[in-house]
Amino acid sequence: MNHHRITTIDISTNTIIRILGVVAFIFLLLETWRILASVFLAIVIAAALEPSLRWLESHRIRRAVSVPAIYLVAFAGLAGVFYVILPGLFSEINTLSRDLPDKITSFLNTQTGEDESGGLAFIVPYVEDLLQSIQSKIGDLGGDVFVFITSIFGGVVSFFFTLVASFYLSLDRKEVERFLTEITPVSYRSHVSDLWSRIQKRLGHWLQAQFILAIFMGVSVFILLTILGSPYATTLGILAGFLEIIPFLGPLIAGFLILLFVSLGAGDPNIITGLIAVAVYVLFQQIEQNFILPTVMARVVGSNPLVILTSALIGAELLGFWGIIIAIPLVAVLGEVMRDFQSDESQTKVPQDSKPPP
Repeated sequence: MNHHRITTIDISTNTIIRILGVVAFIFLLLETWRILASVFLAIVIAAALEPSLRWLESHRIRRAVSVPAIYLVAFAGLAGVFYVILPGLFSEINTLSRDLPDKITSFLNTQTGEDESGGLAFIVPYVEDLLQSIQSKIGDLGGDVFVFITSIFGGVVSFFFTLVASFYLSLDRKEVERFLTEITPVSYRSHVSDLWSRIQKRLGHWLQAQFILAIFMGVSVFILLTILGSPYATTLGILAGFLEIIPFLGPLIAGFLILLFVSLGAGDPNIITGLIAVAVYVLFQQIEQNFILPTVMARVVGSNPLVILTSALIGAELLGFWGIIIAIPLVAVLGEVMRDFQSDESQTKVPQDSKPPP
């Protein structure tokens, strides 16, 4: 006689509701990632301004005065810098995209002794397509500084939302902390408040460190290329500073661009000048890696370099520019949370060989 065992799977209503809730939450994240990224960036900006605001408070300057003043000065300064730099930047890129294919052809013919149909000249069409794409994007901007800035932030709404949110977070530094404590059980509120304070400091230090690194590299490259007589000093200086956002890969991209643009810059192609520029750029990178970076960045992130690189690549793949921007500070936040969790776990864990007191 055969006996068949019947397995019954009982799924409760609560389980179904939880599964649907998780699916809905994931869907909500995918649909609102731009808003969440704007909020996170606003928190980072507010955290970066916090030390200055506290210093002003210690000198009896209230936030109602100091916050608007700092934002007005910062906005006016950035607007002035962009107004002075961006027109020249657009002009340089347009000139570069127009002249560089011919310079590459001339350079390859000089090196190989062949006409455009042979040697390495087969790469010229690819370079032309790339530069025409860049030129079209620059042309679409029409030299409009505001359009350029808002396109980086994902649109006008995201740009102003980030500014307004960071402004109000700076004006009331306890707002996020109050929200976190309201949704946290009473027994954990002091713990969550302390954790948020540490996260806030880490985010602020990260943005300050990133700003220092970008300024150092951008100014250094600009001065170097100005001395070498490159007509693309402004463009490459800004790109070198901007690419500091991308860990590890950013400097490699900047070095390649410097070699390409300086070697094929104004006048006849000169690979020696390009190699000199790259050699000095590598020296700048060594100064940054050995003296500046350990001081201003390592203590901020405190993560394995492979973790940082992987997170940046994943962020770029998922969210593009936004992903690169928020990847490292997000790793810093998660690292702080994990360290806090591990600390709590070690404190509550009872050693197995411990014996109760007599």
